Amino acid sequence: MNNDQIPHRDPLTHALALLRGHSTGTLLVDGTATPVLYIVDPRAGSLILSVEREMTEGDDTVLVIPEDSFEAPMRASLELGEEPEGEATDRYMAYHTRQPMPMWARGAISFVKVDSGSVVGQEEIEAPNPLVDALPGLCKKLNSDQRALREVCKLLAKADIDEPVAVGIDDLGFDVRARFGVVRVELPAPVRSAEEAEDVIAALYGGVS
Repeated sequence: MNNDQIPHRDPLTHALALLRGHSTGTLLVDGTATPVLYIVDPRAGSLILSVEREMTEGDDTVLVIPEDSFEAPMRASLELGEEPEGEATDRYMAYHTRQPMPMWARGAISFVKVDSGSVVGQEEIEAPNPLVDALPGLCKKLNSDQRALREVCKLLAKADIDEPVAVGIDDLGFDVRARFGVVRVELPAPVRSAEEAEDVIAALYGGVS
C-alpha cells in the first residue's frame, strides 16, 4: 500500500506523506498545465521548483500531485516567487540532477486539499524536517552499504534500483535517487530523532544482510 492509499492516517500526516512522497507534479498556472519536478525544502517545508519566469506571474497557481487527473491525491495552492541559488537549490540538484527550466522558484504553500476531503493550512503543512541538521550524516549511513540500500528499496518500496543513492530523509521516510527518478521509501514507523533514525537504518540493513 503506497502513500496515496492509506486511509487511517490523520489529515496532516497523510498530507505530509503525500507531499514528501512525490517529487513530480503538474503545475497549473491560471489553468495552463506544465509538468514539473519539485522538492520539499527541509529547512522551511515550502517547495523548490524549476519554472519559467512567466509562471510566477499567474493569479491562480496550483500544484497537482503527482499529475493532473480526477483521482489526484493532492492539490496544493502555491504562491511562487524567485529563489536565489543556495542550499535549497543544491538539494534540488541532488534529487533531480538537472534544472529543467531556467528559473528557480520557491512555492509557499497557502493550503493543500487531499483525497480524503481534508484541507490542511500553511502553518501545518510547511513543517520543517525534524531531521534537517542530521541529513548529511544520515544519508551517509544510508549510502554506506549500497547492496543493503538496494535490498531495502526492494522490500519497502517494491523498487529495483541498480545504483541507489539516498538524497534525503525525514521522520516519515527517505528518498533515493535512481536513474529513472526519485523513489520514496517509507519507514516502518515515524521516528522522532536522528538517533531513532540511525537505529531504524541499522535494523533495516541488519535485516537484509
